[in-house]
Amino acid sequence: MLNRLFQLGLSQTEVAERCGTTQATISRAANGTMVGYSTGKAIECLLSDREESARRSQLQAAV
Repeated sequence: MLNRLFQLGLSQTEVAERCGTTQATISRAANGTMVGYSTGKAIECLLSDREESARRSQLQAAV
């Protein structure tokens, strides 16, 4: 999930701010360390929101 967020243009700091955690936690998670449930859910929700935004942008560009 984190790699996809990075592909969508977010930095570790941006992901951390939007998920209510620290950049260090996101860095550790990106390197394979487990995160707590609430952080994992926040990352999952952020990814869902970002992918939905990307889909909407693509649809608008096609019109």
